[in-house]
Amino acid sequence: MLKQEIVKRLEKVRQIRAQKLGYESIEEGVRKKENPLYEKGISIILPTYKGENVIIKCLESLANQTLDASLFEVIVIINGEKDRTEDLINQFIAERQLENIKVVILEEAGASIARNKGIMMASRQFCTFIDDDDYVSSNFLEEMYNLADQNTVVISQIFNVEEDGKVQASNPINRQILKSVISKHSPYDKLYTVLTLNACKLIPTLYVQKYKYDESLQSGEDVVFFTELTVKNDLQYVVAPVTKKVVYYRTLRENSISRQAMTFDFNVSQRLECIAKLNELLSLDYISPIKRKFIQRKINAQSSFIQNYYEEHKDEYDRIINAITNKKFIYFPYNLLNHDRVEQLVVSYCFPPYNDTAGNVMAKRMRESGKVSDVIYNMMDKVRNKNVSLNQMVDDLINVRLPINSPSSFSHWAHIRKFVDLGMEGAEELVEKNGVHKQVFSRAMWAASHFLAYEYKMKYPQTKWIAEFSDPLIYDIEAKKRVVDITEPAYVKKLEAAVKKAGYPSPNDNSLFLWCEYLPYIFADELIFTNKNQFQYMMDMFPIKEVKPLIQQKAIIEPHPTLPEKYYHMEEFEYPLLSNEHVNVAYFGNFYSKRNLNDLFDGLKEATSEVKDRVLIHVFTSKPGELEEQLKNDPLEDSIIVNGFVDFYPFLNLCTKFDCLVVNDSTTKDNKPINPYLPSKLSDYKGSGTDIWGVYEEGSILSQSENITYLSPLNDAKEAAKVFEKMVLKKFPG
Repeated sequence: MLKQEIVKRLEKVRQIRAQKLGYESIEEGVRKKENPLYEKGISIILPTYKGENVIIKCLESLANQTLDASLFEVIVIINGEKDRTEDLINQFIAERQLENIKVVILEEAGASIARNKGIMMASRQFCTFIDDDDYVSSNFLEEMYNLADQNTVVISQIFNVEEDGKVQASNPINRQILKSVISKHSPYDKLYTVLTLNACKLIPTLYVQKYKYDESLQSGEDVVFFTELTVKNDLQYVVAPVTKKVVYYRTLRENSISRQAMTFDFNVSQRLECIAKLNELLSLDYISPIKRKFIQRKINAQSSFIQNYYEEHKDEYDRIINAITNKKFIYFPYNLLNHDRVEQLVVSYCFPPYNDTAGNVMAKRMRESGKVSDVIYNMMDKVRNKNVSLNQMVDDLINVRLPINSPSSFSHWAHIRKFVDLGMEGAEELVEKNGVHKQVFSRAMWAASHFLAYEYKMKYPQTKWIAEFSDPLIYDIEAKKRVVDITEPAYVKKLEAAVKKAGYPSPNDNSLFLWCEYLPYIFADELIFTNKNQFQYMMDMFPIKEVKPLIQQKAIIEPHPTLPEKYYHMEEFEYPLLSNEHVNVAYFGNFYSKRNLNDLFDGLKEATSEVKDRVLIHVFTSKPGELEEQLKNDPLEDSIIVNGFVDFYPFLNLCTKFDCLVVNDSTTKDNKPINPYLPSKLSDYKGSGTDIWGVYEEGSILSQSENITYLSPLNDAKEAAKVFEKMVLKKFPG
C-alpha cells in the first residue's frame, strides 16, 4: 500500500474524530483540553502472524495488569496465513471474561500492515506496541500511565529473554536506559537506540497517528517510523523509575534482526531501502543540528550491517558501492567500507559541499582517478554556498573528510597559515592511525592547498606529491603581478633554506603566489597543467630560470575531467521555456570585461530576419538583473531569456536539453603572449551530448579543442551570424 494512501486514511480517521467533538483538528482539541478527543487510557497494538505458540503468554501478561481493565484496550491484528491463533484468542477471552480485547483479521501478511491497522483503530490517549512473542511486567501499563502526558514519551526497562527462557536484565539497550536516568545529555544522545524500538514505550496517540509504518520495507520499518516521529516533533522523554521494575520482556528469536543470516539482500539491499527513507528525513530544512546528528547515527547503525557483509565479502566491493551510489544519498558513512582502501590524501582548499568551480574540478579529478582518498578542505560557509548534493559526486571515494575551521581567504597569509597548521595536525592523526599516504594530491588556484601539501611532503618525503595548477598564479588575467606577501619572515627563511638545500636559488621575494608555484616546481613529483598554453605561459613567465628544466621534466597536460553520463541526470531540471519552434542556445556564466556575450548579441543582430526569428538565447547568470536592465529596449530583448544561477547538477542536466551550448575565451591578446586559459565548463559541456559553439581567441586551446561543433573568432559578429544560420539550417533543413 502506498504511503500517501495510508497517510490520507490516518488523517481522515483523526479528522472525523475531531469533528465529532466539535474541533477543527485533533491538535485543537488537545490544546483546549475541554473534552478528550481520545478516551482515557492506553491502546495496545499487538500484531500477530502465526502466533499460536506464543500469543497466550503475551495476552496473559496483559490480562494480569494492575491497571484497571477499563483504562486500556488490546487491539490484536491477526495477519497473513491462518493458524489456530484466532481460536486460541477467542477461547482466552471467553475463559477470562475479557471485554477490552478487539480482534482484527487481515488477509495480507506484514507487521507494518498490521501495525498501521492498529494505529488507525487506536481510540485511547496513549499507545504502546507489543510483539506477540513478547510480554510485560504486571505493573507495566499502570506505572507508564502514571507518568504519561500529552507531550511525553514514557520508557520502561527492557529485558531480553533467550529461547530457553533465560532472562537477561543486563543487555546493551537496558544499560543505555539505566544510564540515561543520570545522564546530562539530550535524549537523542543518551537514548539513541531506545527511541527507535517498537518496544518499551508509551506514546501519545496524537503523535502516533500522524505517521505510518512503511509497508514497502522488509525490515527496519520500526527505525524509520520512530525516527520520523522523533525528529518531526519536540517530545519529552521520561524513564519509569528503576525501583518500580517496569519491564518489557523481549524474546530473542533466531530470525531477529541481530541474528539474521548474512546475505546481500538482508545486509545490503534491505538496509539501503531503510537508509533511503532516513535520508529523506535528513533532507528536511527545518531539522535541527542535534536531530540531524541523530538521523545520521541511525544511518550509521544500519550501515554497520553493510560493513559486516563487506568484511566477509571483500570481493563484492564494487557491487556494494554501486548499490549505494545508485541511491543518491545525501549522507552515507563510506568510511565503513573505505578504511582499508585509501590510496591518497587530497588537499583541496575548496571542496564539496561548497559550490565552487575549483572544488567541483577536484571532485571530478577524484572521480576520474577512482582512488579512495582522505580529503582535507576548508570550511567556507561565509564565502561559498553549501550544496550537500555535490557530495554525491565523490563521497563513495572518500574515507575521512577533514574540514578545517579557518577563515577563508585567497591570499591572506595568516589565514592560509592557520589552515596549513590545522591541516597538518589532522593529517598527522591520519598517519598515526593508518600510516603514511602513498601520495598527496593538491590543486590551486586556492594557494593554501599547495602550502599544506608541501608541508606534508617535507614531513613524509616518501609520499608522491602531485600538484595541479588550474590557472597561472603569479600573474592575473590582465598580466598584472599579484602583489601579496607572506607576512612571516621566519617562514620565508625556512622556505629559502629548503630550496637551497634542494640545489635551487632563493627568489629573494616574499611573494605568496611566487612561492605557491616555486615549491611545487621543486618538491612535487608530478605537475599537472590543464592545457599546453597554460604550461608554456607559466614556465616562460616564471622568474627563476634554473627551475625550468625541472618543470618540463615533471609536467603532464591533463584537461579538466568530464563526469560519466549518470551525473547529468542526478537532478532532472524542468525548464519550461524551451520552444521546438526555435533553435535554443544556452550560455552559463557571468560577464567580465575580458569575457562577455557581445559576440552572441552582435552576431544575432547581424543575422537575417529569418534566422533571428528562429533563435532564442537562454542566459544563466548569478546577476540576472544587470543583464535584464542592459537589454531593456534592445532589439534583441525578446530573443534573450535571462535566468538566475543554477546549481551544479541542474546545470549538467540543462546542458542536455538545449540545441547548442556556448563557451567563450577570455581576451588576452593585449597583455599576454599566448592565451593560457581553457574554460572549465567546456569539460561539462562535452559530456552532455549537445552541440558546442566555441567563441575563440586566435591560438587559444579552445580554438583547437575537439568535439566543438561550431567555431567563430572573438569580436567577429559576421562569423557569429554565420554560426546562427548553420544552427537554424541544421534544425530546420526545409
